Amino acid sequence: MKEEKIRIYSGAGFGFLQNLLSAFGMLLLPMYFSSLDISIVVYAFLLSIGDVFSFILKPVIGYYTDKYGERKFLLVGVLVLTLSLFFIGQTTDILSIVILKIISSVAGAVLFVLILIYGLRTVGKNPDKKVGIFRSIFSAGWIFGLLLPGTIIDNFGTPFTFYLVLAIGLVWVILTHMFTRKYEAKKITSFKPSLSFIKKVPLPMIYKIVDISIFNAFLFFFTRYALQSLGLSRSIVSIIVVVEVFAFSFGQFLVSRVSNRSKRKYWIPICMLIHIVGILSMVYASELTHYFIASALFGFAGAFVDLWIYSRISETVKRYDKGKVIGTYGWSFDIATIIGAQIPLLFILFGLNPFTSLFVFPIVGIVTYVISKSKV
Repeated sequence: MKEEKIRIYSGAGFGFLQNLLSAFGMLLLPMYFSSLDISIVVYAFLLSIGDVFSFILKPVIGYYTDKYGERKFLLVGVLVLTLSLFFIGQTTDILSIVILKIISSVAGAVLFVLILIYGLRTVGKNPDKKVGIFRSIFSAGWIFGLLLPGTIIDNFGTPFTFYLVLAIGLVWVILTHMFTRKYEAKKITSFKPSLSFIKKVPLPMIYKIVDISIFNAFLFFFTRYALQSLGLSRSIVSIIVVVEVFAFSFGQFLVSRVSNRSKRKYWIPICMLIHIVGILSMVYASELTHYFIASALFGFAGAFVDLWIYSRISETVKRYDKGKVIGTYGWSFDIATIIGAQIPLLFILFGLNPFTSLFVFPIVGIVTYVISKSKV
């Protein structure tokens, strides 16, 4: 029980730092790139290049954590992410930036999965409250990571901000060394690779793809619409996005307080219905408040689906299969990034409101839920 508690809280802290640095990178790197002579094509390439590589690596890393444990992978991942982000700020050479951006994107995506595996490895029975506290702290890193970079750059400059990233990363390495050394994996002589874990992956993947696709589409297209059509300031847009993250983080903690195995069966349909209400708020928005409401609803809906997914994995997947399952499930984040951008774009090409395209996602979620229940 002691190991489970330490993994949950230290893993939540690692997740907080990972999301903090990822959010820093999400805002800091575009701000830095905009100061360089980089074309829009190269810019778009730099922001998305890591997805292909992380897609390939996630299940592979998950498999090896089942066999050897997470400690060494976490330490290497933190160092690689920190140093690659830091060195981007020390050069203006495009080729060097491309290489470092690929490395940082892959390291960040793989680290996200590694921390999930580490934190949830020993969680089994009655996981809801444990998952709730783990994921709420984990997700809160985005709040600070989205709010701080602009303020720090404005007051202290871009070079200082890159050095701050380095300092945060080095503290993270020390904490990882301290908390994981007690759980260095012993040699597992009975480890036998199997593909049986695959059947546990598709349903959580579909639900997460639906949820993250809505958030990505909201992030990509609302930001563009808010700046170009509504004339909102960047600070207001950032606050609207942070509302989503706050609702997601706090919602996980809140829902987990009342969640259990019998109630959990309602979380997916509730999630999809909340998403639909949020989309309606956007499509028929007539004032700024409606966008804040939509953002909060998207975040709160995500809390239900996350709690369902990670509680289900904790209960139904054996300890030494969790790396493979969570690693493969991690594909959903890469797929959702692509789908969340392409479906609204398709609606725009046909002259339709891109926000109406968001209805596609909860409809897919509801159909999947009905089909899954009909097979039980």
